[in-house]
Amino acid sequence: MDEEQVLAGVRSAVLLALDNRRGLVAFGRLEARDLDQQARAVEREALEQIRKLLPPAPTGQRLQQLKTRLTRMDEALQALAARRDIAERSRALERDDITWRAFEDVSWLLEEP
Repeated sequence: MDEEQVLAGVRSAVLLALDNRRGLVAFGRLEARDLDQQARAVEREALEQIRKLLPPAPTGQRLQQLKTRLTRMDEALQALAARRDIAERSRALERDDITWRAFEDVSWLLEEP
């Protein structure tokens, strides 16, 4: 699979996730906290799908940037998991923030130049 095909697959995954995330707003009865949790679940799923689409050793600049961003997210999540000085609720909020930032960064990286 060449770089453009992989990028097309990654873009599709991000666009679907963005649509799904927007669709959550239609559930007006959801509490803000539930809405946020479902949005993060959509983002996590998209990031995992993107991870599967990326080749083990990407050669193109954008694919390398995507892989690097996912690696940084994994490192941040591992560092968070290793912390013992944080309450579980705070840990969950930080985990959600790391996921959200990674998803937004991936979305930004895919914008056309």
